[in-house]
Amino acid sequence: MVVALCLAAMIGGMVLGLRLQRPAEPLPAELALATPPAQPGPAQADGAELSARLAALQRAVAQEQTLLDALAATRAGAENYLAALEREIAAARREASLAAPQPPPPAAAPAPAPRREAAIPPIAAPVPRPLRAETASGSPRVFIHHRAGSAAGTEAASVLADTVREGGFEVPDIRPASSVPSQRSVRYFHAADAAAAARLAGRLGRGWAIQDFRGFDPAPAPGTLEVWVPDR
Repeated sequence: MVVALCLAAMIGGMVLGLRLQRPAEPLPAELALATPPAQPGPAQADGAELSARLAALQRAVAQEQTLLDALAATRAGAENYLAALEREIAAARREASLAAPQPPPPAAAPAPAPRREAAIPPIAAPVPRPLRAETASGSPRVFIHHRAGSAAGTEAASVLADTVREGGFEVPDIRPASSVPSQRSVRYFHAADAAAAARLAGRLGRGWAIQDFRGFDPAPAPGTLEVWVPDR
């Protein structure tokens, strides 16, 4: 019994193996025609859409360029027309300026009448007034000092005394001195006599120095001036 079952199993396996080794039979024609064609993938659909958009953009750019070219041509024509108008206006202005009558030259102004100057009466020369001499009581007193024992100094002091008197000063005395300065000088002892000392030095001539002796003690009376003749 067992042997019979084993033989039956072996025979069944051999039959099944033979069937599997047979080539596949083709499908009937009806089934082959009914099979749908293969559909394109997503990548192919995206590429076609991009190509269509690119073509549309290129057509739009071409249209815009055509419009810009037309506008540029219109502008160039307008500029040429404006330039022609400006030339015509300039020519018309030149013709109008040439045709306009020129105004007559202005009349010359009449020459001014000669001016008569009034006769100036002669001016009388001023009558010189006599110099007012100071009184003896109001004029400064001038004491002239020279070196004692010097004949030249004595003579110079005498000449100076005459000059001082001619200037309106009073010369009470000519005094010899044991020593004299090396420079000709006029001395004053009070501030009120400074102007008189300057006037006296100017009267004597150039080279006379004015010396301030307000600090001298004891000071002589106000109105006192001294003239010192240097050693000769």
